[in-house]
Amino acid sequence: MSTKRREKVGENIAFVIPEARTKTSEAVPEPAPQPAVKTGVGYTTAAIFNTNALRGKADELQREVESLKALTQELENDRGAQLLDAARILPSRWANRADASFSDQEFLALKAEIQDAGGNVQPIMVRPMEGEGGRYELVFGHRRHRACLDLGLPVLAVIKPLGDRELFAHMERENRHRKNLSPYEQGQMYRRALAEGLFPSMRALAADIGRGSTDVSEAVRIAELPQAVLDAFSSPNDIQFRWAKALSDACQRDPAGVKARAREVRADRLPAVAVFKVLVSVPGGEGARPSSTSERKLALGPGREGVIRRTGKRVRVELELDPAQLPAEQWEAFEERLRHWLG
Repeated sequence: MSTKRREKVGENIAFVIPEARTKTSEAVPEPAPQPAVKTGVGYTTAAIFNTNALRGKADELQREVESLKALTQELENDRGAQLLDAARILPSRWANRADASFSDQEFLALKAEIQDAGGNVQPIMVRPMEGEGGRYELVFGHRRHRACLDLGLPVLAVIKPLGDRELFAHMERENRHRKNLSPYEQGQMYRRALAEGLFPSMRALAADIGRGSTDVSEAVRIAELPQAVLDAFSSPNDIQFRWAKALSDACQRDPAGVKARAREVRADRLPAVAVFKVLVSVPGGEGARPSSTSERKLALGPGREGVIRRTGKRVRVELELDPAQLPAEQWEAFEERLRHWLG
């Protein structure tokens, strides 16, 4: 009988416990893979795009800064403005607005706007008048001031002490840029300034206000045209810079003829360019207007002068009387008699 020993499950199994690892033996983690650096065309395009985007943003921020600066300056100016009685503000002696500038559609629109707003939103500028006790002289803003004066409203104004030349420069530049003055209005202003000795010469005036001497010279030429020539136009404001030399030369060459032609076209109220062509035309030459004018002087006695003038299809009667012979209270009766006589 076999005596073989039966092994039990689990016998002859050895367990080996590993030694504890030291800290120095810990595995160091491998570094994470880094993205490849872009090179070539792809990198260049991205760089250019980013640079342009940054420049665009910088330009936008710069514009915003400039806008804020302008707004800040405007607020600073407005903060110094105050309401003044429009009646205590007098036009400058160099005022450059002709009467027509206070009756055109643009002025009427400005006046309506000021009325709706209850006053002028954009301040005018004035300077104190020495020894006048609370009265001021206008620097610029003549149309805004006139609108407030007509409407019976106080006018918003900045008060600033200025010398004569400073006032002149402020007024000329502001009005020329806000609503272009006509050449005639500019010429009137320059002529007065020169006549009063505010500037030693036309060249000095031009330099002080930042204009070309030719512009100043032509404006003065227009302002110095004979009154008969100015009256030939519907408004002297219609005369253009480019006509100044031709009109001035015609008046020097044939003063009597130009005035006669001016009287002829005045009654017809021709367009400005047509008036100009008639005035500068040489009698009998190309472009000259055929003249069919005849006149007769009236012998009315001492203190009475009259003339009957026929121009084309029109007859014009002019009378000059001593005021004592036709006082104002008799004008209406005189008009009625004329109307009855003419049927």
